[in-house]
Amino acid sequence: MSIQQSYVNTETSFPKLQFTELLFVEDQLQTVLQQADGLIRQTCISLLESGGKRIRPLLTLYSGMCFAPLNPLMIDAAVASELIHMASLIHDDVIDESETRRGKPTIVSEYGNHAAILTGDYLFAEAFNILSRSELLTSMNFLVKAIQAMCHGEVHQADEQFSSQVSFEEYYKRIANKTGILLAASCQSGAVLAGASAAELSLMREYGMNLGYAYQITDDILDIEGDADSLGKPIGADLVNGNITLPMLYLLDKPIYGNWLREIINVRSITPQGALSIREALLNTGCIEEAYQTATHCINKAKACLDNIPASTYKTTLLDLANTILHRKA
Repeated sequence: MSIQQSYVNTETSFPKLQFTELLFVEDQLQTVLQQADGLIRQTCISLLESGGKRIRPLLTLYSGMCFAPLNPLMIDAAVASELIHMASLIHDDVIDESETRRGKPTIVSEYGNHAAILTGDYLFAEAFNILSRSELLTSMNFLVKAIQAMCHGEVHQADEQFSSQVSFEEYYKRIANKTGILLAASCQSGAVLAGASAAELSLMREYGMNLGYAYQITDDILDIEGDADSLGKPIGADLVNGNITLPMLYLLDKPIYGNWLREIINVRSITPQGALSIREALLNTGCIEEAYQTATHCINKAKACLDNIPASTYKTTLLDLANTILHRKA
């Protein structure tokens, strides 16, 4: 099946890489979510219509097609990965008490915690319903481990709020859990359904993991210097909530600025004026550029993982996707 670009999302400068193969995923998502009843059906459809980049199903499909033609099992696994991602976003919005996502009201802000949590649980259940087929059990194993990691990541982030003692190692472990492992699992899930070897699965996992590192680091950067309209959510949330991100870790390492920032963090309450001062310091000391260079390093590592993968248009798409991570605005 050939790849044909359907459209590019003009609402943000991060391209929505929607190709013919992803349309199968969209159709199946519609079918799955239309089967829900009552309020859960309403919240599911509302979430689906809010859009999304569909990075996880894209990784599932194209990682698989690097090794074999598209098959129905790859589509099923891709749908499951997106359902898991959607469920995690809803639960994140409950935890963070977020009012908007992608520029639209969140389910929790429109329908309350009860409906939001149940909608997330329903999406997880639908994902496992798809993955319960015997042919998909290996994919389910990858994705279950990713869900466990995401839970650990959220707990660790909560434990580390307003802590000036967070190490670089702890930071990378947190973002691997929150973002990297699900992207890695999506890549492995598609590749294993195409008959990839153990060595090839390892390469696809490392590609996805490094993609996840870079994705989360660019999130850190966008929270500081992004545009609220493009992001679809307020900027500066990490600063106000006391989430220690990579640019802040770099600032903590700077003479003079480090002690100043520790004093602010240790108060455990960052005012809007304090957040503005931290933002200015991050920009003026080059910490944003340092973080960007780190994200670039992660992208280069991700692309290097594909060196020994057979050449194809699908591999080219994965390389192109890696490049877009560094230049996204949302």
